[in-house]
Amino acid sequence: MKFNSIVIALLVVAILAFVYFIIRRNRKDQKSLEKELNQREMKPEKHEDEHV
Repeated sequence: MKFNSIVIALLVVAILAFVYFIIRRNRKDQKSLEKELNQREMKPEKHEDEHV
């Protein structure tokens, strides 16, 4: 019975570490996306032919 509880504890720790890693990566990607979108708003792309 003790062996099963050790395995379960290791599994829980591994799952928590995985969730932490995913959340951290998601926040980093979100900041990167926000920065990229803000850059696009500041400097719009220029088109070769000027149609109004």
